[in-house]
Amino acid sequence: MPKEGSEAIEKRVLSTISYLKEQGFTSEQISKLINELLELPSKEETKVPISVFKNDYLSSLENIVKYLRENLLLSFKQIASLTNRNEIALAVTYRNAKKKMEAKFVVEEISPYSIPVSILKDRNISVLENIASYLKDTFSLNYHSIAVLLNRDDRTIWTVYQRAKKKRK
Repeated sequence: MPKEGSEAIEKRVLSTISYLKEQGFTSEQISKLINELLELPSKEETKVPISVFKNDYLSSLENIVKYLRENLLLSFKQIASLTNRNEIALAVTYRNAKKKMEAKFVVEEISPYSIPVSILKDRNISVLENIASYLKDTFSLNYHSIAVLLNRDDRTIWTVYQRAKKKRK
């Protein structure tokens, strides 16, 4: 908690809570309101830099979860709401990723490509299908370029993209 002005902030918060009680809000409603405000995602969309995929150890989801957890310091609950996945499954994914690769991601390479985490909310297609489709459809990249960016074989990217197209129809 910041030292300077913390008393003034505390008074203001207490004043606001008192006002809400005067307006007829219950303690439960105030608590729920505060929790909802704390859960609000930032206005800027959460993105994962493409450089995190430059390893031979981790799956696409492991790369993303490890980056969000270690570099952006998000909780599993926050990651779950961003990706439409189960918290426990994400914790297991993170644990497995940590076993395979202990080092934290160092994002040095600046690339015009990054993956918005929100694309993973579509659970009808796999994580890799989502990523390949996003890169192909948004940036009109060819299969080879996507394969290089994701550290995968060209044929894998072609297959994954074709599979995603079929599933969307």
